[in-house]
Amino acid sequence: MNAASTHQNTLTLGELLYADPSITHVVEKDWLALVHAIGAGDEAALRVLYEKTYPVVFAYMLRLTGNRELTDALLIEVYQDIWCEAPVFNVDDGPVLGWIMRQARSTALAGRGTAGSVTVTDIQPIPDDHRLLQALATLSVPELEAIEATFLKGLSYSELVEQWQEPLGTIKGRIRSGLAKLHQALTAGG
Repeated sequence: MNAASTHQNTLTLGELLYADPSITHVVEKDWLALVHAIGAGDEAALRVLYEKTYPVVFAYMLRLTGNRELTDALLIEVYQDIWCEAPVFNVDDGPVLGWIMRQARSTALAGRGTAGSVTVTDIQPIPDDHRLLQALATLSVPELEAIEATFLKGLSYSELVEQWQEPLGTIKGRIRSGLAKLHQALTAGG
């Protein structure tokens, strides 16, 4: 195998991201502008960032998880985290693409570790309200409040951090553990 063919098999992040000629090259100051706009609540900026980074983020996460359905579900979390954490993005932590890929890696590895607990494809119709009430009763009050706030009230992680004055990891942990308990309770006994 010669150096040219080795190089073709080991593309850099930039080469992979811009392999499609329809995607224009984005310089770091433009990435930063997108992150600052997202941090200010600009949904259109998040959409642009998503469109420019989705191909490489998806491919990377799929390689890490080995599961397309799980990757699809986890992608939502990556971009939600970007939305929530953009206001506190620190340029000293490295380039924007590196930050996004670290988010993707962390989410994929955490999701791969819990792939047996809750995924989008695991959701089954609930046969009756009694079973749902029993499942909800297995949750702690903090887990129930966190799930209700995010899924029913539509609050973002950053809104919860601000309102509850608690760390992001604590809130995410409550949601994950609550969803795992719900999944276990609703699938117990077939």
